[in-house]
Parts: sequence; C-alpha cells; structure tokens
Amino acid sequence: MLLEQIRLRDFGCFQQQNFDLHDGINLIFGPNFSGKSTLVNAIFFTLTGKPIVPRVDPSAIKNAKAYTGTAGLQFLVNDERYQLHRATGKRIQLRTEKNATWQVLFDEKRVKVTESLLQERFGVMHEQLALTTFLREGEIFEFLARQSATRRDILHTLLGIDRLIEVRQRFIEARRIAKREQGRLRSHQNSLRFNAQNVNEAEIARIEAKLKDLEAAYGAQTGDTALIAEWVQHQNRLQKQLDTLTGQQSEALSGFNDIAHLREMIATIETAIQEAAGLETKREKLIQQIGRLESEIEALTRVCNTLQTLLESGEQHCPTCSQEVEREVVQRIIDEKAEETSQRRAELETHNQSLETETTNLKNRQKLEQRLQTLRTLSTQYQQRAQEVDKTQTELGALASRLSEKNIQQSSQVPSDTLVTLDKPKLKAQIDSERERLGKLKQEEAVRLDRLGALQRVNRDAAKVEKTLLSIELACAGIDRTIEALQRQILKPAEAELHHWLDKMQLFSTSRGSGGQTRVDLQREHLLPSLNIDGADRSLMLLSGSEKMFLYLCFKVALAKVLGNPGFFVFDDPTLHLDGERKALMVDFIRQLAEEHQVIVTSYDEDIRAGLEGAHLIEMSREA
Repeated sequence: MLLEQIRLRDFGCFQQQNFDLHDGINLIFGPNFSGKSTLVNAIFFTLTGKPIVPRVDPSAIKNAKAYTGTAGLQFLVNDERYQLHRATGKRIQLRTEKNATWQVLFDEKRVKVTESLLQERFGVMHEQLALTTFLREGEIFEFLARQSATRRDILHTLLGIDRLIEVRQRFIEARRIAKREQGRLRSHQNSLRFNAQNVNEAEIARIEAKLKDLEAAYGAQTGDTALIAEWVQHQNRLQKQLDTLTGQQSEALSGFNDIAHLREMIATIETAIQEAAGLETKREKLIQQIGRLESEIEALTRVCNTLQTLLESGEQHCPTCSQEVEREVVQRIIDEKAEETSQRRAELETHNQSLETETTNLKNRQKLEQRLQTLRTLSTQYQQRAQEVDKTQTELGALASRLSEKNIQQSSQVPSDTLVTLDKPKLKAQIDSERERLGKLKQEEAVRLDRLGALQRVNRDAAKVEKTLLSIELACAGIDRTIEALQRQILKPAEAELHHWLDKMQLFSTSRGSGGQTRVDLQREHLLPSLNIDGADRSLMLLSGSEKMFLYLCFKVALAKVLGNPGFFVFDDPTLHLDGERKALMVDFIRQLAEEHQVIVTSYDEDIRAGLEGAHLIEMSREA
C-alpha cells in the first residue's frame, strides 16, 4: 500500500485541506500545535476507525465547530488506486478509480461489515497497525507498563491464534464437564458394587428338589386328591395369565399381520429417515443465504437512495468527499445498482421457495421419527410379552405333564368337597414354608440381575466418558503444539530480524564501548520486557529513553517484516529525548528503512530536517 494523499475535512484543527505524500521519506515538519500529530491520527483513523491514542472517543477528534469530521486517504494497491473516507459519525466510503472516474465500492455505517471488508481486501488490522506500523509519542512506555498476560494476548491476536485459544478454552470447559460426569459415574459404580457370583442358584435348585420330594410325600400321606386339586387351580391361574398375555401381544400387533410385518415397517421408516438426513443443514444454509441477500439488497437500496438524493438535491459537490458530482456517472451507478438489486431479489425469491420446501420436508421427517418411536415401543412390548408367554407355557407344560401322570385331563374337575374332609398336617406347612423361601430367593435373584444390568450400563457410560476425556486431552495437546509451532515460525524470524537491526545500529555496543552481544527472547519474554547483554539479563525499564526508543523501533520493524507490513511506517516525533549522536543514528535508521518502505516522519527538530535533506517536505505552521 502506497499512500498518495491525506484528505481532511473538519478534522482536528483543519477545516478542509489535502496533503500529498510521495514514495520514500515524507517529513511533516513544523512547530508544536501546528497539526503534525493530527495528520498521523488521520491516517490511523481512516484505516482502523479508531484514534491512535487508546480509549479516546472518535467524536473527540473532529473539528470543534463541526457536527462531524471526515478523514480520507488516497492510496495505491497492486496498481489500483483507491480513496477511503471515514467520518467520525461512523460512516465509511471506499471508491476505486476506473477509466479516470471514481466508482463507489461501498458506502456503509455498519462498523463490523466495513472493517471485515477492509481486512479482507487490504489486510488492515487495528492491533497489527498499532504495534508494527505506527509510532506515537509515549507509546513505548505504555507498552512496557502492561502486564505480561496483556502482552501475551496482544501477541496471540497478532499471530492469528486467538481463535485457537478460544477453541482450546472450549475444550477445557468440555473436559471440566466430562470430569464432573466421570466423578458422578464412579460414585454410582461404588453404590452398585456387590458380589456378582450367583450364590442363590444352588440354593434355589436344592429347594426345588426338596419341594418335589415333599410334594410326593404329601401326596402319599394325604392322598392325591388335594395335590391334584392344587395343581389344577395353579393350572387355571396360569391359563388365565397366558390368555391375558396373548391378548396384550395381539394388541401390540394391532394394525399389522405379524411381527415380521411390524419389523418391515420399522426398517422402511428408518430408511426414509436416513434418506432425509441433512435437512437441517440445508435449511440453515438457505436461511444464511437469505439473510445475506437481504443485507445486500438493503445495502444496494441505501446506496441507490443516497445517490438519487444527491442527484435530486442539485449539489455540485459530494458532501462526504467534496468531489465534483458527475451526474451521468452517478446515474449510471444508480442503474447498475438497481439492476443488481433486481437480480438479488429474484435470487431471494428462489431461496425463499426452497426454504419453504425444505421446512415441509423437515416436518414430514419429524412425523416419521415420532411414528418410528411408537413402532419401536410396540416391538419391544411384543418381545417382552413373547418371553412371558414362553415362560408361562413352559410352566403349563410342566403341570400338564404332572397331571397326565395322574391321568387327569385339563378339563377334568376335582371335587371341592375332598379338600374340606382332608386334614392339613405339618407336611403341608413345611411345603408352604419352602415355597415362601423359594419365592424370596427368586425375588433376590431378580434384584441381583437388575443391579448387575445397571452396573454394566454404568460401566459402559464410564468407558465412554474415559474415551471422551482422552480425546479432549489429545485435542488440547494438539492445539498447544499448533500454537507453539505458530509462535516458533513467526517469532524466530522476528528475533533474527530484530537482532539484525540491533547489530546494524550497534546500539548497545556503542554505549558500552565494546562489541558485546545483545539478544532478546520474544517467545519466553512475551514481547520485550527485558533483554540480554553479554549474557546478563537487563530490564528495559532501566535503559535510557533513547535506548528504549531505538530498541522499540527495531522491534516494530522486525514484527512488521514477519507479520506483513502494509508498505509504510508512520513515526510521530521519533527523535524525542535523543541527543545529537542518537539523532544522527535515527536519521540513518530512517534512510535505511526508506530503501524498502514508504516512511512518514513528524518532527520540529532542525537537525532532523537537515539530516533528511531530499525527503518530501510538508511544511506546517500554526497559522495554517
């Protein structure tokens, strides 16, 4: 980026004035309060939308007598000429030169949109320009007074790894949640610990065998009539239970021929849902495209209305950039924007129709998912009833076998009066006691199996959480390695470039009268809190003002080279606090820097004016 002209209107102490800039060195020379720093502020404000002095409201830099102020730049990028104008009222306009006429690329008040466009087109970033391209008075002392964490955050922003930091923080939050879940599952596991060995199985088998012998003895002592009557009653109960289960099983298959038909329907619905996957993504993309088109239509309409108002007002000059209004050119731009607006509206209509179709498809898929859940519940109920039916039929079969041994058919009736005449001896009480004990053991076995199933489920969940934690740890480690690699790739060349300029200027070797080595570790020290001279660490706060200034300038140039300088440097009074020898060194530094970059320097020192003889001079005066 080569700056060609600064354009001011009601900005600072200037009402309306333009300043031409040349390639190489540009010296803005004049006494204090003549507007030198205002020009520096105008360049920074035009590119970033913020005053060069931190925490100052943009409205404070306009002319006190004006409602709003405007700063503009004319510059050259890749052989294309642009004009960028920014008002303190947050309005920004970018124009490009085509066929000797200026065409408006955008005219916006939305700060985030315009800053994103400028960054994408020209690579303009506020933090990068402030730390690598501009030098304002007192900046080095403010920078060194910052905390180490603040300097580290600035470094992350410059290196473009601040988003990686955000992703890592999200992983850390996820890890915290996963560890909390892991602790909960471990507590649940401890509460479910029990002896998994089936200690009741042998006892249940022993009692069943004993009951069989007792029932045989009971039949021999009391006669077969009572025992057969008990068997028949139990058979009738089982038959009623079987009929109930069969009815529930048939109810679960209501509307279907058989279980195969039900499962076939479930598979068909699952296939349809899989084919309809991705509807949410398509719908979200359509919504984003519709939002973008609506924003573009609104912006184009605003531009057309602004230009149409300009034509209808009869103004001869543009109120924003003060250029002469060429009505034919403006009308042509209005026609082009109107045609582009109609194209966007047609595209918006197509997207709205597609959105309506995708929304209908999504609702249909949701209905299918509800139907699938219902069918799965029916299938589960059917399987449960089938298991219970099998169990009941097994018990009925056993009873039928016992009855058949006694030559009793299922339809046979046992006289009930025999039960009245029979006495109930101690053998019957023992049989009842053993049956009660058998029921309790089976109940305990059912509870044990339920706890075992719960423990197995918790163990599976714990394994999943452990796997998730491992994945999160690996992701955090990968992000940390990526951040370290980015820092090495950028800061190592920056250190080499910094040491190159320090050696070239012989800053500390001259002051010490020796050829000592001066080294700075940018990675470990987070951007210049100290340096190493001849193997000994020395705080920058203990250096003289001139030494700090030169070191800080070398640091700016080094970072600018590795991060991508826009093509120029702006130094506001860099010779402040420098003696004659250091001023000569500063002049030599600026001349060497101007061999590759455009340099803009402000000063009121006659020695600097003489040292930079041949530079493009911009004379400033208090009267102007």
